[in-house]
Amino acid sequence: MRFQLEHDWQDNMATPRSRLGERAKIHSFVVLCIIWVFAGLFGHAPWKGYETQSISAIHAVLNGHLLAPLAASEDTLINPPLYYWTGAIFGKLFTPLISLHDASRMINALWMGLTILMIGMLNRELWGIGFGRQAALIFIGSVGLIFNVHTLMPGIATLTGLTMAFYGLALSKRRPFRSAILLGFGLGVSFLSGGIVPLLIPILSALLLPTFFQLWRTRRYALVLSLSLLVSLPFLIIWPTLLWWYQHDIFMKWINHFKLFPVQNYIFYMKNLSWFAWPALPLAIWGLWKFRGKIWSQPKFQLPIIFFVSTFILTASCGKTNQAFLMPFLIPLSTIAAGSIENLRRGAASALNWFGIILFSTILFLIWLGWNAMLTGFPKKTYERMQFLAQTNESHFNIFILIIAILLTLVWIFSLVKTRITNRSCTTNWSIGLTVSWALLMALWLPWINHKKDFSPLFLSMGKVMQDKTCLTTHNINNAQIDLIDYYLNIKSTRDGDRGNCNYLLIYQLHKKDLPPIGENWKLVWNKRQPGDKNNYKLFYKE
Repeated sequence: MRFQLEHDWQDNMATPRSRLGERAKIHSFVVLCIIWVFAGLFGHAPWKGYETQSISAIHAVLNGHLLAPLAASEDTLINPPLYYWTGAIFGKLFTPLISLHDASRMINALWMGLTILMIGMLNRELWGIGFGRQAALIFIGSVGLIFNVHTLMPGIATLTGLTMAFYGLALSKRRPFRSAILLGFGLGVSFLSGGIVPLLIPILSALLLPTFFQLWRTRRYALVLSLSLLVSLPFLIIWPTLLWWYQHDIFMKWINHFKLFPVQNYIFYMKNLSWFAWPALPLAIWGLWKFRGKIWSQPKFQLPIIFFVSTFILTASCGKTNQAFLMPFLIPLSTIAAGSIENLRRGAASALNWFGIILFSTILFLIWLGWNAMLTGFPKKTYERMQFLAQTNESHFNIFILIIAILLTLVWIFSLVKTRITNRSCTTNWSIGLTVSWALLMALWLPWINHKKDFSPLFLSMGKVMQDKTCLTTHNINNAQIDLIDYYLNIKSTRDGDRGNCNYLLIYQLHKKDLPPIGENWKLVWNKRQPGDKNNYKLFYKE
């Protein structure tokens, strides 16, 4: 068997490794990450939530609102524009081939590719050769991450920036200049995508490390912090200055919108982190217990602990509760978990492995069962349930998609048969099972999921009856729907207010008597409902 010696980009001598075994693992890992990143990015409309707000903001960028791309439902800037800029660039490049929302969603692949790379490199720096891939597998295997990374949201770029900053801090003891560049860029990306709170997380972490630990009180570390501040200044100064100069009112609203410590949502984040960060959280807790005598004396524990505490304090104190804000917690948790997996007891590793095998095998079986029921009508109870959930009885069969689904299932079966049960294989199998389950769900069920969540047929049909699209006032229409009306029809809707100068009124009627006071000159011109919704949308025209 031939062996090779390699140097990594940090000038470390890699340990001898078998060409066949190690390269096969790397190739398999890369393929797994590609499936994990791209499955579910395409083929569906913007779904209510973050996607509607983000696609409306990207639409604003393409219409020339570069400094402050506000969604149609917003009157205050919530997030700085970096993510929307990058989404608009991808949208402009690929729109001739695919829809704008699918093209813009492709930017997530770039951001998450960088994030996974940084996760691997920082764990290689802290723990050594071989731990980077393990940390990345734990990271992508986190239950709560899989849906969010396929959603148009600025938090994706924020996660990349925070990972970059974390890696910069990890590299500070050995490569100060490279560390300063990474930390500076991480601060800049975090700020320009997420705002002030994500910026404060690495800053607070960087300041707390020398406060509590002697190992970080060095001139080299002070040099890293100073240089990183210089690197980050263009990110922190140029955009806010331009916004203040050209759109002062929006700038002041954005500044005043930021409030730290108005409320403390610690219980919410503690409760949701227990499932969102599985299996990284229990593995990290085990590692802290196993190495409890060393965690306060070794940088590889000090850094993730301080970063976790800083993230927890600032995130829970910003006044918002959103599961998407849990994503940054996965950076320190996957780091501790990666170094702890080797010391996990054999019985615990076997239990986690079998739990994953049973769970994901069951999920895969149910996905195939639901798909078969929609195509064949058997089993009848499953078919009726699927019809109710999808609000359609249409069957979708594509031989290419079927081949992909079969291959994904074979990958899962092969991983069960081929893998020898070890501590590392339990997390590897978990990541494979989660990825295959998500990819199979998107391959077989996406048309039915999208049928219920897609508002484009509803609003496009409404647009066909509107002769004048310059004005639309609404009643009981939420922010997501206002953003979608802007995206599909290019109409800036207004909520309940003066209808004197507006000829169209869109109402979401919650019950028979739920109509605003309108005169006899208002005529009903359109009436439709969204699949799965018992209430009607009604459009009135003032004659």
